[in-house]
Amino acid sequence: MTRGGTRPARRKAGTKARVKLYLTYPSRLVREPLIYHLSRTFDLVFNIRQASVNEDIGIIAIELDGADEAIERGIAWLRERGVTVEPIEKNVIE
Repeated sequence: MTRGGTRPARRKAGTKARVKLYLTYPSRLVREPLIYHLSRTFDLVFNIRQASVNEDIGIIAIELDGADEAIERGIAWLRERGVTVEPIEKNVIE
């Protein structure tokens, strides 16, 4: 399981999943196109549901759709770059 409980529910290999996450960017990453690279590198579809970004911090509520394994690798990739990734517990963006 990935840290922070952001792992998609277990399904058959290769099945599609959807996760809802909060991404928090430190100031050094605010201008980086990380969501673009996440989508292209891991073949994920994203839907930004809410965002607040300024020079100091970026906070994004996002849905990611894709293969379970791709989502897990994408989350790990974001964390390696310094993005805080947290699951959205409540259904606050629907």
